[in-house]
Amino acid sequence: SKLVPSDIDVSNANAVVTYLRAQTAWMKLPLAQACIKGDIPALKAALGEDFSALFELQAYRETPFQLTLDKPLCVKFIIQTFPTATIDSKSPLDYAKEKKAPQLIVDMLELLTIDEMKVCGNTKAEIQAAIEEKKATLSNNKNAMANIVDFTAREKATELQTKMFGELKAAAVDDAQVAFDELKAFCGDQAKRLGDLIAVVMSKYKTTDPRRYEPFEQVKDIAVKEQVPPPATLSLPEQVEFQLANATWYEEGFKIAMNEIAAVFNEAKTCEEICHHYDIDNSGGKWSKELRAEVFNLDLRTNEVVRVKFGPPKGFPRALEKMSQGKNLRDLNRVTFEFEDPLLMALCFEVLNKKYNIHGLKNKYLQETFKEPPNLHMNLDIKDGWLCEVQMLFRDILLIKKELHKFYDVNRADGPFVVASKLFKSLESAPDDQPNFDKPKVTDTSALLKIIKTKDLENAALRNELAALKKQLAEPTVTSSLPSGWSEAIDEEGHTYYFNTEGESTYDKPSEDTLPEGWA
Repeated sequence: SKLVPSDIDVSNANAVVTYLRAQTAWMKLPLAQACIKGDIPALKAALGEDFSALFELQAYRETPFQLTLDKPLCVKFIIQTFPTATIDSKSPLDYAKEKKAPQLIVDMLELLTIDEMKVCGNTKAEIQAAIEEKKATLSNNKNAMANIVDFTAREKATELQTKMFGELKAAAVDDAQVAFDELKAFCGDQAKRLGDLIAVVMSKYKTTDPRRYEPFEQVKDIAVKEQVPPPATLSLPEQVEFQLANATWYEEGFKIAMNEIAAVFNEAKTCEEICHHYDIDNSGGKWSKELRAEVFNLDLRTNEVVRVKFGPPKGFPRALEKMSQGKNLRDLNRVTFEFEDPLLMALCFEVLNKKYNIHGLKNKYLQETFKEPPNLHMNLDIKDGWLCEVQMLFRDILLIKKELHKFYDVNRADGPFVVASKLFKSLESAPDDQPNFDKPKVTDTSALLKIIKTKDLENAALRNELAALKKQLAEPTVTSSLPSGWSEAIDEEGHTYYFNTEGESTYDKPSEDTLPEGWA
């Protein structure tokens, strides 16, 4: 009301903006004043395309990180609405860190969403409490991930399994059963430990950015459909062989199609670009969010947002076992999509649902309690009614699943012979495709120190060589013309010599005292 005449209704955003546009100073308005009464949608609609310019220019530069925390929603709105806008070619968050903005401002920009701020009532104390809660969630998740691989537990399980296998080799069946029961109980405890980590990790995906998790929660189950059956005239073993052979005819096209989807996601710059590519409805702005959110980064090294891994062909014994139990073989062609961002996992489902008929969808992330690693599990009609299996997992859940698998198999086994094969290939290595969270063993330290010392010596030699080259390049070179009175000539043997008008020459007596001053 202090910025416009009294005859203008300050509750009418259009009227206020119309007046401000006529003033030369309107682009310098503080952010809090520009977002009149917090009526952001009305202000955005009134300003149109000029809205981004308002904050990319003077107001955006001067006010966001000097703002008092009574208007932080305004700052966050700009960042969320214009994710590509920069200040001095830096993202708002990086700019705030560089300018050493108050930690509370940095935390707010980095951790909280607009919706979370609104829940806080937009007050400093409640925002601070929300930030601390978010930090605790992320810290718990970090600790959970560090505890996935327990090498002490692996060593104990190997010890118990070795004892059991020794009894089997000695044909001591009763003693082998006792050892198996002990192993099974221990693996059951480990399976529970890892299962408890799932709930902790899932809290990260649910609370880090609720607006990105919300579309994912809207993915609902779809009824199951049966696989294309083999000829009924075949015997059961022949039917299994037929289905296994049938899968090979679809595998190549299946892999091409799934890899193509992953490539579109990884090469896209925005979510809108993906929607446009697959003609996904985004009229309500459901997918108009940042594609590569900092809080959900799958792989900093590659900037990928999704990875795909295809399952190996199912073996005949397992396929025969399933079909003999009356189960359908809907997983003979299978793929796992690995995401870190719930929003992108939901968008990928939309893409698959647009391109294919989906059958047997189960959103196992909607469970109240997690008895097993959750996933988004579905069957696609890839072609001619042939069903392929697609699973979508979060990165951290996939890591837990890989470690849990060994203990889970033992826990559900019904006898020692079923788990006689060695559980862990190496006690020093983490599961396949999983980062090794363990520190180097003490016994490896001396070898590591030798390598480090050698590399340090090599680096020192390179630094000395570089310094010498820099010094050589820095030394002046003779680029000026000859001193006054001196001339240059070449003798019969092709050697250069110098002479002057006084009769002095380097040809007769090539010594230093006959050269011009400063010459060598």
